This record gives sequence, C-alpha cells and structure tokens, in this order.
Amino acid sequence: MLRPTILLLGLLSALCCRSQTADAAKPPFVPVFTQIRKTVVFLELQCKDGNELKDVKGTGFLVQYPGTKSVAFGYVVTNRHLALCWNEKNRPMEVKSITVRVNLKDGTSPVIPLSLDGNVRWYFPADESVDLAVSRLGPPSNADVLMIPLSMVATKDVIASKHIVEGMKIIFTGFFYQFPGVRKIQPIIREGVLAMMPDEPITTYTGKPGMVYLGDVHIFGGNSGSPVFVDIAGPIPNGIQLDDYYLLGVVSGYFYEDQDFNLEVATTLKGTQHANSGISIIVPAEAVRDLIENNPDLKLGRETALKNLK
Repeated sequence: MLRPTILLLGLLSALCCRSQTADAAKPPFVPVFTQIRKTVVFLELQCKDGNELKDVKGTGFLVQYPGTKSVAFGYVVTNRHLALCWNEKNRPMEVKSITVRVNLKDGTSPVIPLSLDGNVRWYFPADESVDLAVSRLGPPSNADVLMIPLSMVATKDVIASKHIVEGMKIIFTGFFYQFPGVRKIQPIIREGVLAMMPDEPITTYTGKPGMVYLGDVHIFGGNSGSPVFVDIAGPIPNGIQLDDYYLLGVVSGYFYEDQDFNLEVATTLKGTQHANSGISIIVPAEAVRDLIENNPDLKLGRETALKNLK
C-alpha cells in the first residue's frame, strides 16, 4: 500500500495563511502521483539579449514552511538559471516580464502576470554553484495546488536513516514543452533511477564545481526547476519498507555526449552534435531547505508576518 507523504495542505499565500489540516480530520484520498503533479506551476519569462527578445519557459514548485498550528508560509522554488534568464553563455539576460500558469479549481489555467516591467524578487544561495532560486510567490485563492512540506526534504539524516542509495527509483514532474496544456497545465511525470550521489564536487550547470546528485532519467527543455522525488520502497536491514516519497532535489540540467561528424556535400561540412546522455543533474533538496530556513530576508518576512497576526 502506498503511504504518500505529501500533505494535503491546500492553499497557501505568499506570506502566510490559515492551514486546512486542522479543519479536515481525514482528507480525501488522492493518488500520490496526482498530488505530486499538483505541486508545480509553469513559469514564462520574456528576456532581452542584446536587441533580441526571447521567451523562456520552465518549471517551479511550491514548498511550505511551518509557522504555527493555524499559519504556514509558501514559496516557489526553481533554478537560478531560469529565474535570472541565462543565455547560452550562462549570463543573465534582461528580464522584461514574468508570468505564471497555475491550475484553478474551475478547471482553467490562466496566465497570471507576476511582473510586466522586469523580474520578481528572487533569493539565491550564497554558493554560486547551487542552481537554485526561491521567491515568495503565492498562488491565487482558488488555485488547485498543493505545497510540499519541508518535512519531506531528504536531508543527510533522512538519507542515512532511510538508506537512500544509488539504484532507487526517482520521479520528477514538470513542464512538457511539446504539450504544456491548452485549457490547463499538464505536468508530465517521468521516472528513472538515482544514478550517483557523489561525495565530492563535480561541475554543475552553473559551470562551477558543486555538490549534486545524478539521475538516470531523461530531461529536456522546460524541465528546469522540476521537483525530483525518491521512492524509498524496498528491502532494508531487518525488513521491508513500504512505498514512501521524499523530495530528493531539483532538476538543473543534464550531461550531453559530443559526436564529431563530417558531411560530404558540395563543400565539406564539419561539426559537433550534442546528444542528451540521459544523465540529469539534480540540486540536493537540502539546499532548498537551507535557503528557505536561513535566508535573513525570508526569516524576517516570516517573523514580521507572525507579529502582525498577534
């Protein structure tokens, strides 16, 4: 039997709101994969690179920080490279506007402007190798969304106690560029295995050495910022543990394979083809928790909001 650990917390605003857990003793059953899909939103930025305007699309997901029994705080998580709208040279472009698409309870999914004259306020880890960004962006009150509680984060302690190792099944959900959805957003779910948990830095999507996980799961454009979950079901010392899910990390990029080719045409053409190796780069979820818990501005925002409720 599945024991989904995503909590049905319902709607949370950007700063704080009333938790629904106290109002419903027994929430209705929702399949775990349906719950996972409800955690994501689609982000679209219009960016200017020189004189050229570019539309950049990707994924964000919703995380909940506990406050009190009746109050909680919500955040949107995505990649640094998406939030800053990096170009092909990993340099930030000028963000002209940013919108979000989120499913509503009436079955629609409008495009909601977050800013029409620039970017929104993002918070980043001090370590520039960490491809991560967080913002206090809240969904509208009638949004059909779920928040991932910080208690689901696969911290180092959780990884040790739950025996999370290479070979375990991982899944992610996010933007499917070929069919994002017309009436409402349609996040895709893909699965693979946790391929490596390096104990030393490797080059990340930022071009800097940092700590990441590697997943044998195929990703592509638009999947940036997608949440990755690990299924810990399987044999453990002295027994079997049932299905359970933890937030393992955030999709950042992938490794590609180079292949040189020569084409015999009227003039000889030489080039290099970049093929997706199928190995994805995953920012550890503990970095999400550290950023939300310890960023001074985010901490001050929570403290101020709680004081104003008294």
